[in-house]
Parts: sequence; C-alpha cells; structure tokens
Amino acid sequence: ELHSLRYNVTVLSRDGSVQSEFLTEGHLDSQLFVRYDRETRRARPQGQWAEAVLGAKTWDTETGDLTENGKDLRRTLTHIEGQKGGLHSLQDIQNCEIYEDGSTGGSRHFYYDGERFLSLNLATQEWTVAQSSRAQTLAMNFWKEDTMKTNTHYHAMQADCLKKLRRYQKSRVAVRRTAPPMVNVTHSEASEGNITVTCRASGFYPRNIALTWRQDGVSLNHDAQRWGGILPDQNGTYQTWVATRIRQGEEQRFACYMEHSGNHSTHTVPSGKVLVFQSQWLDIPYVLGVAAAAVAAAAAIFVIILYVLCCKKKTSAAEGP
Repeated sequence: ELHSLRYNVTVLSRDGSVQSEFLTEGHLDSQLFVRYDRETRRARPQGQWAEAVLGAKTWDTETGDLTENGKDLRRTLTHIEGQKGGLHSLQDIQNCEIYEDGSTGGSRHFYYDGERFLSLNLATQEWTVAQSSRAQTLAMNFWKEDTMKTNTHYHAMQADCLKKLRRYQKSRVAVRRTAPPMVNVTHSEASEGNITVTCRASGFYPRNIALTWRQDGVSLNHDAQRWGGILPDQNGTYQTWVATRIRQGEEQRFACYMEHSGNHSTHTVPSGKVLVFQSQWLDIPYVLGVAAAAVAAAAAIFVIILYVLCCKKKTSAAEGP
C-alpha cells in the first residue's frame, strides 16, 4: 500500500514587500492532518483522528518545522522577484512516499503566482525547469539564493520527511489495525426502463478494498461499471462507491460484492419505490469525477484569495473607521 506525506507552504508579497505571515498545511495519505495557525503561531491537528493518534509531541515538532519552512520560503520569495508591485505568491509543495515494495521517492514543486516553474526529484536530485522564459528567470534567481543548499541538505530533507511518515503510519496502525466497511446499496430511476444501482462502502481501514457489481454471481466487465475514488474521511477511515445501470425488473440478478482485509460480503439491490431525489443525488459523484482536477487546481488559488481578504479585513479593523 502506498503511503505519502505532503506539505504545502504559501507565502505572499504585496507591492514588493514580503508578508510576515504564511499558509502551511500537511496531508498524510492525502488526508489533511495539520495546519499552521497564524494567530497562535502553532501547528494544530486537523480532525479527531490526528489529535488522538499522533500525540502531543507531534505538534511541537510540526510547529518548529512549519515555522522554519515558512521563514525559508519568505527569504526565497524576496530573492526571486525583486521589487515587483501588486500581489504575488510563492508556493512550495514537498512530498515523500513509501511504495508497496518498500522503495521510497519524493519531490518538491515550486509555484509562482499559481504557475509551476521549478521541480526537484528528491531521490535523484534532478531539477526540472518549466519551458517559459518567465520560469527560466525565476529558476535562475532561485538558484542564486539557493547556493548554500547542497545535495546533502536535500537528502536530509527527504530523510526527515520519510522518518516522519514512518512514525505517523506506525502510530495509526497501532491504534487501529482494521475497520470493516459499512456497505449501502441504493437505486434510482434512469431513462428507457433502466435504473442506476450504486454500492457505497464507508468507514473502512486500511485503504485497500475491492468493490464490484456481479450479475448472476459473475463480476461485470470494467467498462460496465463506474467507480469513485477511494477518499479519506475526517475520522481517518476511507469511503468509495461503484455504480452500474441495469434493466428495471432485473434487480434480483445483481449484487454488490465487497472484499476488505480478508473479509468479504454480498449485498443485494433493495426493493421498494424509487425516490426522485435519489436520482438527483446519485448524479453528483459523476460530476465530481469529471471536475476533480479543476477543483484541485482552483483550491490553492482560492486559499490565497481567502487569506488576502482576511488580511485586509484584519488591517481595516486595526486602523478603524
């Protein structure tokens, strides 16, 4: 099973002046678990599972690391952009991974005003610069400021990230070995005498799960089914779904098959009147699947805009009417 630890740090400048505050958050296996609180200047756990599982020492360590990362990125922003007017942002996304075979990897990606201009493979120490002339200039300025950071520095950064990842995963596994999924099957009206049947599994851990539709005991082809991604819940468990369309009146021939951590079960399509609101609600996963990439790309920009608005509000309140 793949495990990952990712940190996202964003700093801002206004009219050539780098702001003292910064945005920082961390994701464990794609699940938000820590965020830097700019009011208290402390790392705060996100979600009950993070607070209960990772322990008090974790937040002291994260506070020191996130604070240092923010300061470092502020210095970098000062050097790469000079004295530019207006509002600008610099974002650093650091990621380390442990793959199923035990091998490791990692990367850092740098974004200026939302556009990636530089990447580093932490395993091979290879840099990649975007093709635009703007990216080339930003990268050159970045390296001028970055001359004191040798390969040893980045190796140590990767090692520290992996050490944290192993410790955090060990803590999670020690608290909760397995959590069986709750499976729910629903159906809704569709056009031309067909209905959509959807099987949802939630509350399970670890992440690996098999969920598929069967007809007369035989699994349907991959193309006949639609799957949702395996997504994290706030309590540290996961959820997913699979859907297919069948002829109305043939519900008894179909069943959802689930396999998780050596356990398996079969869930039939419920009988009864179909409610219209279910049909509308069941369309949402399909829309989300198409728009997922756009939402992810817009999220960082939205956070920055929100942060700026908050800063303006805070400044206005301090100055008074």
